[in-house]
Amino acid sequence: MNVLNVVNNNTFMSLMVFLSLALLLSTPGGSVAVFAILLLLALVFLFRVKDKPALNRADKLLMFSLVFMFLTVLPAFVSDGFRGRYLDLTLRFLLVVPVLWLLLKTPPKASWLFAGALVGSAGAFLLALYQYFYAGMPRVDGFLYSINFGYLACALAFLSFSGMMFFERSRWKLAAFMGFIMAVYAILLTGTRGAYIAVPALAAVLIILYRKELGAKLVVLVAAVCMSMPAASYMVVPQVQQRFDVLINELIHYESGDPSKAYSSSGLRLELWTAAIEAFKQNPLYGLNYNQREALNARLVEEGEIIPQVLNISRGHAHSDYFEVLAGRGLLGIIALLMLYLVPGIIFLRKAMNTEGKEKALAAAGVTFVAGFMVFGISEAPLQANVLSGCYALTVVAIYAMLRRPENAGLRA
Repeated sequence: MNVLNVVNNNTFMSLMVFLSLALLLSTPGGSVAVFAILLLLALVFLFRVKDKPALNRADKLLMFSLVFMFLTVLPAFVSDGFRGRYLDLTLRFLLVVPVLWLLLKTPPKASWLFAGALVGSAGAFLLALYQYFYAGMPRVDGFLYSINFGYLACALAFLSFSGMMFFERSRWKLAAFMGFIMAVYAILLTGTRGAYIAVPALAAVLIILYRKELGAKLVVLVAAVCMSMPAASYMVVPQVQQRFDVLINELIHYESGDPSKAYSSSGLRLELWTAAIEAFKQNPLYGLNYNQREALNARLVEEGEIIPQVLNISRGHAHSDYFEVLAGRGLLGIIALLMLYLVPGIIFLRKAMNTEGKEKALAAAGVTFVAGFMVFGISEAPLQANVLSGCYALTVVAIYAMLRRPENAGLRA
């Protein structure tokens, strides 16, 4: 097939978006391959197709937020001898810009995105079952780190949940609900506390968005279920109870002031966040590079400001998107990170509040998808991981392109 024909092929674009989610957790890099294929096609589109779609202000703002996120690593990249690792942190946000322009020309069908989330949820569920019950793993991780697996399973769960509002036929609504349940079960088997916390929070977001459709009584009922979900999970699911018991004990030990007891997952994070704030104070505009942060951490340990175990963490990594960006990219980085979340998040939120039916369901999916990564980034740095950052970038621009051209995406009759 001629490459230029593929550029205009809606079915191909839909298939790519489907596969990016369907292969997300069940394969060791399938979603990355999909991103690469779309990128190559987008580059052909940029250089060989003349009739590109005109860009409006929202398009340009979203593109700017993606490019700006990439640019914030350049000061550290230059000051640390042009180490390629800095560019790799944000390169996918730059590379997705031509993909966005391509999808604005030929937007995928929204139904394929939700179908991809269902298949991806089923794949995550089956892989989690295999690793937990057959391989005997206490915390499943798929082909990733267990925390990253949990975060992506959570993202798939709420894309599936929004599918219940998107699909019109009962069997598809049921399939979407089953996708949600399977993904949530996969989350439980990862032991990812950040994802446990995100589930009721994101459910609350959907309740607020659909409060008019649900009605007052049903809103109260669903809200009560969401509020009781954490307590019920704690009492019924051993993995949840164990992980939160560990968290509570770690925080108690940290507050005791005993340095030997501060060396725990939670206590060490708090020490790393303290070090990140100190790095920000050293250079508030664009932060410190890795060598500078490691030297600063060594001095803070010598002065007794933080525990020595911090020095075991390479590059002084803060284990939080917010604190890591604050330390390594300063105010410019924090502004870029917030733009990366809030620019698409607010666009999706406005659409969700001012549309109905399928269009609202897709916009609501976008809101919860962005909100989920905002929550995940509190205690980890998912946007610095290859698969997670690629998933965020591609899914956001795909949803945006569909909402931008709703008739072509099958959102309007």
